[in-house]
Parts: sequence; C-alpha cells; structure tokens
Amino acid sequence: MCGLAGYVGEGKQAVLLGMASVLHHRGPDAHGTWLDEHAGLAHARLSIQDLSEAGAQPMSEQGLHMVFNGEIYNAPELRQQLIRAGHTFRGHSDTEVILHGYMQWGKAILARLSGMFAIALWDEKEQSMLLARDRVGIKPLFYAEHHQGLVFGSEIKAIFKHESITKVLNTPMIDAYLALGYVPRPQTIFTGVCVLPPAHALIWQAGNIHIEPYWQLPDGETLQGSELELTDELDKRLNDAVASHLLADVDIGAFLSGGVDSSLVCAMAAKQMDVPLKTFTIGFDGGGDERGWAKMVAEHIASEHHAHVASLDLVEKLPIFLQHLEQPLFDNSILPTYLVSSVASEKVKVVLAGDGGDEPFLGYDWTRRALSLPRLLPNISYTGWEWAYQTGKLGLLQRGLFDISHDEDARYVRRMTTSQAFRHHLYSDDYRSSLLSEPIDVLSDALALQADESRFSHVDLQWYLPEDVLFKVDRMSMAHGLEVRVPLLDHKLLEWEMCLPLELRFKNGQGKYLLRKVAARYLPADILKPRKQGFTIPIGEWLRGDLGQWAESLFVSDSFSQRGIFKPEKVLALLRLHQSGSYELGHRIWSMIVLEMWFREWMD
Repeated sequence: MCGLAGYVGEGKQAVLLGMASVLHHRGPDAHGTWLDEHAGLAHARLSIQDLSEAGAQPMSEQGLHMVFNGEIYNAPELRQQLIRAGHTFRGHSDTEVILHGYMQWGKAILARLSGMFAIALWDEKEQSMLLARDRVGIKPLFYAEHHQGLVFGSEIKAIFKHESITKVLNTPMIDAYLALGYVPRPQTIFTGVCVLPPAHALIWQAGNIHIEPYWQLPDGETLQGSELELTDELDKRLNDAVASHLLADVDIGAFLSGGVDSSLVCAMAAKQMDVPLKTFTIGFDGGGDERGWAKMVAEHIASEHHAHVASLDLVEKLPIFLQHLEQPLFDNSILPTYLVSSVASEKVKVVLAGDGGDEPFLGYDWTRRALSLPRLLPNISYTGWEWAYQTGKLGLLQRGLFDISHDEDARYVRRMTTSQAFRHHLYSDDYRSSLLSEPIDVLSDALALQADESRFSHVDLQWYLPEDVLFKVDRMSMAHGLEVRVPLLDHKLLEWEMCLPLELRFKNGQGKYLLRKVAARYLPADILKPRKQGFTIPIGEWLRGDLGQWAESLFVSDSFSQRGIFKPEKVLALLRLHQSGSYELGHRIWSMIVLEMWFREWMD
C-alpha cells in the first residue's frame, strides 16, 4: 500500500517532495518523484510485493510514467499473458504489470485488474493523464482542477501542497455531513476538491476532463441451483478470494472482531497458511467488547491471537484522527479501528478484514428493519424530531407506528440519515436559509433507480460502504502504514453474490443466510448467532460521563458560537436531554463534536 500524488501543468520538484512528505505515513519505506515540463508524479511506498528497486515508483517505460496505490491480486496471471504477447519484465511487482498492461491494452487494462487500486499514469505521446480507482472504492483518490491543469492525490493534504490550490470551506457540505454521517462524493468539505468515484477513470487531455465508468454491479439473471449447490459454490468462491488476497512478500495477519464476517475470513485464511495466522482484536471496558467471541474463534482456528483493552482517550486522539480523516466522519468506530491498526502494525504489514459481508447479504440492521416489517397503516406523519430519539415505551411505540405506516424505502432512509427537522432545529437562521438542496435525496434517488428488493444492497455498496466504512478503514490503517485487504469485496465474488436469489441472502427476517451456511462449516455454532457489533465504542454511555463534560466545554466555547452554524443553546439542550436518559442522542452529539474538532484542526 502506498500514497500517490501529482499534477499536470507547471510545477516544481519542491512541490512533489512536499506531496510525498505529507503522505509518508502511507508509505514509510521509500519516496520517489518524476518530473518534466508538463507533469509531475510523487510516491510514498509501503513495500509489499517485489521489495527490490525493481518495484520502486514512479515507474517509467516507453514514455509512460506511473504511480500506483493498492494490490492487484491477479497480477501473476496478467504477467503471463503479457509475456506471451512479447513483454519483458524487470521485476515481479504488480505496478510493472499495470504499466505493461497499459502498453498492451490502453485504458482497457482497468477492466482486467482484480484488486484494490488508485492509479495515475502520464502518457507523454498523448500528453494525457489517466486517473483510476478500484471498483468498490477501497483506495481513495482526490483531484482538483486549476488554471493550468490538474492536481491529485491519495489524500487531500497532498493536493494542498500545490500552490494553485487553496483551502476553502464548502459550506453546504456541513449539512450533507450531518445528514448522512459523511461528505458524499463527488464533492468534499473543501471547495474545488473532488473525489473520483469508485469504478471510474478520469482522463485529462488538452485542458479537458472526461470521467467515465469502467464497471458496474450486475443486474442480470438470478442464479439457478439448489441451496446446497449454491452453498458449495459460495464456499469455493470465498476460499478463492481469500487465497488470492494472501499474495505478498511480507507477513500477513487479520482483524478479528468476533463477528461472522471477520471470523470466516480468518478461518479460511488460517486453513491456507503454512504458519499460524496472527489475529488482532480490541475491546473497551464498559461496552463495545467482543474479545470473548474473538478468543473463541482464535482458539478454534489456532491463530496467534493478540487482544488489547483500550481506555477512553477520544479527547486526546480525536485531533490525530481528524488530521488523517481530513473530512468529518461521524462513525465512532474510528477509535477502535485506529487502535487495532496500531496493534497490528507492530507485528505485520498486511491484514485481512471482514468488511463486505453485510452489503450483498443484507446484513445491516437498517436493511433488516426495512424488509422485515409489514406496512399495516396509512401514512402517519410526525412533526418535529423528538419521537425518533425518545427512550422508553412511548419512543418505541412512535417509531414502530412510523415503520408500519411507511414503505420500505422510508424505513431505510430514516435509519440511515438525520432528518431535516432535527438538523434545521439546531441551525442558525442564516445557515438554514443558505441551504438550497436536501442531502438525503442522494439516498432516496439511489433507491429509486433500483426496482427490486436488492436495491438496499446496491445503495449500501454504492454509498455507505465506500463513503463511510472503507474511507474509515483506509485512513485509520494507513495512519500506521498498515495495508488492509478485504477479500469479501473481490469483484468477481461480489458479482456472483449479487445474482443470488434474494431468499438465499435474506431469510426469516435475517440477512447473511447463505453466508452463515458456509460459516457453519468453519466456525463454532455460537459465533453464527445473529448479532452486530464489530469494533465499536459505547459513545452514548460515555457522553453521560466525563466525555459529556468535555462536549459541553466545546459547545459553550466562543469558537463554536462564532462559526454561525448552530444555535449553541439548542445543542446544549440536546446534550442535557441525552444525559437525562429520556432521549438517546449519542450519535447526533458525537457528529457535532467531530465537526467542531474538525474546524479546529483544519480551518482555525
């Protein structure tokens, strides 16, 4: 895994060196640059495959110059195809395979790659820059246009090293973040800085930008076969995906939360390795602790297990998180992801993770609630926002009435977003009046594009997975120079899973039906029982203790008031409601804490 950056247009070697320097955490093993009068490339390398100089980047050949971040798991097969076509290789890195693949097939090489990647390639002959990102958005890639050309990087901070790009707040994206929990692509929290969408390529040439997709999720025929036949086939495909992700010239470990997904990945990896798999988990006293489940799996698969207990140090670490995240993200699992990455990086350079099991198999609670509940009543409309957060029987009754009086899409959207009524209740008059669109429409529109019940899988895969889960995992792991691989997101596996009959993915009100059938062949029975926790923290409980006192100090500060986003008295009242126990507002308060701390780190 690595960090890449560069530009088209005039530039200086000092700019490239600055870009590589701020990406050092992504690639601490080596830095490299390439520069001519038209373009420049910078690279920070984390050496995983071909540790020799033959794998160094930027890599150049025949007027092509490339930097690459990621892993290509079918590189050995592609290399053999290229050798048969007459190509000669200096080393055995996947970078060199991509470069020669471009010589042979042009940008069509992207559709042949199996893996996670962000790529930048300058073609001297065509005077063009190609940027590309993997199919599901495992690896990040940002870009910004300027009067001379283009600036890009694995992280936004590298883009700001170019003198033509200035840091300007994209004010409407504050509302988008508070509505969705993340800043939705293609925009970022900074005006003019954009995200290249997953499964897309960007071509810059003669001052023009063209962005096009090279892959999309299948929408074809449903797979045929008995339940046993499809279980056997899923078993084989899962093992193949895990095996392909074990390709490396360094030691490999795995995150083990104790849930079905990570446990199954660990079990399959352990069976295919010649040495005990190193597994890593993190827990918190007072909640958010799955160490017992993880230990059960570790003993079952005979892994070399490392379990750590963490304490409440959000206040100290949040500025560090936000420097790496660059954009506000309300997902409170950033802390355990950061900590488990820190623990793992002391033992290995690469870990496998279980992300990607919930989306195709409809495993999230919001999807389960959307699909499981019947619509029994005409639409019951509520005013205000309190009903959505009130604890006790009255709160449960009101939310239950909402569910049985609304359709599946409305149930899904309610659980995946923060309502306009809630947000606008907190905003200052000036900020509220400045808003011209509703961010929640991103999800509503995405659902409307899909006709069947698989639409929730599609939307989870297209939005929540890349914008929240993968974004968080990339930033928190690369903060420690740790590469995270996600075999459950192998694109061929994903294409096959999305063609499974819905009743084999979601059955009897629960997701992961067929996945659990496979997992039963590898894991103790207790691990298979439906539950969803993973690496989480008890944020609501902490906000009723010392963390709540610190939050209050933020909300009464002059800086919080002077930003002009919120009415401080409304936010403080929210904190009081949560601390009373009458309302569960932990996640909403946490999102505002993150935003205020983000301002202090990035804009103040």
